[in-house]
Amino acid sequence: MKLIYSAALGVLTGIAAVLLHMFYPPIGLTLSILGSAATIWAIGRHFGARKFKLIASLAWSFILWRASTFGVGSELLVQGNAQGSALVFVGLLALFIVIALPA
Repeated sequence: MKLIYSAALGVLTGIAAVLLHMFYPPIGLTLSILGSAATIWAIGRHFGARKFKLIASLAWSFILWRASTFGVGSELLVQGNAQGSALVFVGLLALFIVIALPA
C-alpha cells in the first residue's frame, strides 16, 4: 500500500509541477521545484525509507517525460524554453539531492 501511495503522490506532484512551472515565470518555477522536492522528502520522512522516495521520484519523472513529448494533438506541456529546461534540469537535480538525504 505504501508503494501505491508513494507512486500516486509522485504522479500528483509531477502533474502539479508541470502545470505550475509556467505560471508567473520565476515564482511558478520556484514553487514547482520546491514543492516537488518537499513532497518527495515528506514521503521519505512519513514512510521512513529511501525506496519510497525513489518510487515517487520515478513517478514524477515519468509525468515530466510524458509532458515533455508531443501528444496526440501535437501539444507540449513542458516547452524547450528557459522555464521548461530549468524544470527538467533543476527539478531532477533537486530530486536526486532529496533522495540522497537520509529518510
